[in-house]
Amino acid sequence: MYIGFITNEDKDKNFEYTNNLINFCIKQNTRPLILKNFQNMINNEKVIFLEENELLKKSDFIIILGGDGTILRWSKKIAKFNKNILGINMGNLGYLTDVEKYEATTAIKNVLNNNYIVEKRMMLSATINNKEYICLNEVNINNGNVSRMVKIGIDINGRFMEAFSADGLIISTPTGSTAYNLSAGGPILKPDIELMAITYVCPHVLFSRPYVVSSNDKIRAYVTNEDSTAYLSFDGQESIPIKYGEDVYIKKSSFYTNIIKTTELSFYDILRSKMFEIRK
Repeated sequence: MYIGFITNEDKDKNFEYTNNLINFCIKQNTRPLILKNFQNMINNEKVIFLEENELLKKSDFIIILGGDGTILRWSKKIAKFNKNILGINMGNLGYLTDVEKYEATTAIKNVLNNNYIVEKRMMLSATINNKEYICLNEVNINNGNVSRMVKIGIDINGRFMEAFSADGLIISTPTGSTAYNLSAGGPILKPDIELMAITYVCPHVLFSRPYVVSSNDKIRAYVTNEDSTAYLSFDGQESIPIKYGEDVYIKKSSFYTNIIKTTELSFYDILRSKMFEIRK
């Protein structure tokens, strides 16, 4: 079995923990795959070094060592190869990377013994100027770094819904509902359902509520005032300027992020431990 390893080098600077896990996996009669640009960090003849696409294609499953941001960065690439992800938390919150470091070897053994389930997480597709982007958490239209509102309109299935002046607009997946959407007052959605949450950020109106729409709905978002420039981001990791007359088309993606679960912890257990108990 081939196991792909992707490490956030900022979280494991000397690859000490990564090397320990690699050695453990070799003892389980597996072949670790590592990105070529980290070749000088690994000294083991049984490790195979590959370019990015080769690693994603050859891996039977992929271990990501980092935080939630690491999974968000890699999810869109891994989804195109339909590979399963085991996330090891090297960060703070670890909502997606819910296996802690001390649990990693047990989790890997469970995967090798087929004692796991896979959660298929819905992703979003956003198209602007004929270019498509995919993301796991949310599509966000915002006002950039200036303290000035932007007027954003949305249509759903070709029907006008509303247009508000606001700091931004979030269209979130169930997975992303506990991220920026939650901070903006949006609803929490169970990650195994397929819905989208639409939440305005600081709308300049007396009454505004987020709402939930079907994953089959097609959303068009756009800037309604000619003198404004907004910015489009995906999982908080890209920023593309949007001008008046440029439409953003958002829908459910055909790709999924496959998250490996090796414990019986439910969504509600994780929600309580990650979102509530850490704040006590």
